[in-house]
Order: sequence, then structure tokens, then C-alpha cells
Amino acid sequence: MSTKAVIFDLDDTLVSEISYCISGYREASGYIAEKLLPERDAGDIFDELLRLFNQDHKNVFNRFLINNIRSDEQVMELVETYRKHFPNISYFDDVRPCLNCLKERGIKTGILSDGYAVTQRQKIRALNAEKDFDIIVLTDEIGREAWKPDPAGFRLIEEKLGVKASETVYVGDNPEKDFYLSVTAGIKTVRIIRENGVYNDREYLNGVKEDLRIGSLQELTSVIL
Repeated sequence: MSTKAVIFDLDDTLVSEISYCISGYREASGYIAEKLLPERDAGDIFDELLRLFNQDHKNVFNRFLINNIRSDEQVMELVETYRKHFPNISYFDDVRPCLNCLKERGIKTGILSDGYAVTQRQKIRALNAEKDFDIIVLTDEIGREAWKPDPAGFRLIEEKLGVKASETVYVGDNPEKDFYLSVTAGIKTVRIIRENGVYNDREYLNGVKEDLRIGSLQELTSVIL
């Protein structure tokens, strides 16, 4: 059956996760210099946060505060500042040409993304993505239980777009959840491998792999149509 809808993951599929993190750490470094460590320069704080991130992507703020000051309240203040900030991000260069090609062929497009709702919604606003896609579903706005690989987000998309699972392709990057959707949602999956992708080295959930693999969205139409 022909493809009638292509749904995309957001982070490291349409936009760089590392670029988002850098944007967030820049925002947080200003907050730290103003509210927590006024004796420190915001630029130096940003450099330290980035160094900690490059060492290990996890618990960056906790590790920063261990080296400086520390309280659970301060950690949460930083996390909230990071999550709620309006990010300085943009699409990868291959996104718009891909979307244009799909629309020329009459294929509907959408975004399905996990992550904290406030964070993901800020990314959508920064990208002005509502004008680029037929539908955008942030699973956290349905409920935490709807995060991938739960099929709830896809069921909503299928209903709104009037397409069947067998007519839908999902493009993602995270082996821990994106490609198991072929089992839970019955859709075809495509994995895009981005340089410096945060999830490139993750293990496949239950060993379930993608149906197709690409290195650029410019390859997408040739492999799914």
C-alpha cells in the first residue's frame, strides 16, 4: 500500500539535540550568574556546563552544583529554567527540501515527539513548526503513559489525518523506542543517523530494528515511495 503520511520525531531527526542543549545551558548560565553565583562570569559558567555535558550528558546541573553550591531547590530551579527557555534552534538543512518534496507528492506530514510538554512546545514555537506540518502531537500532552513506544500518539494522528497504520511511515533516531513502534503501532519505521546524534549508540528495544535506514532526509522519498 502506498505511503500517505510521514511522521517525524523531533530531536536529532528534525533539529539537533546538542544545539538545543547548548541553548539551554546558555540560558541557565545567565540564571546562575544572576541568581546563584553573582561572583561568577556567565561565560565561564557556560563553558563549565558545556564541559560537563561533553563528559557525560546526564545530570549536568547536579554535577555542576556539587562543584559549587548544592541544594535540591537549586537543582530544580536550574532544571526548570532549562526546560522552559525559548530555544535558539533551527531545522537541519535537509528538512525543508524533504517536506517540500513530500507535499508536492500529496503526502501528509506530522511530528510525534516525547519529552516534557513545556520543553517540546517551546521547540515547536521556536521553529514555527505549526505552519510546516499537518499535525503535531506531543505525547506528554496526552499523558506520560503515551510516550513512545505506546501507540496512543499514532492512533490520534491516524484519526486526525484519516490514514491507516499501513499507510504511515515514522522517521526517528532513537533505538530505545522509535522502531519498536512497528510492533505497537504497526507502522513502517525509518532510522536516520545524524552525526553526533545523542542516541546513536543506544540499544534496540527488544532487538526490534528499523525497516529502512538513511543518512539524510534527502534520501527519504527514494526509499519509501
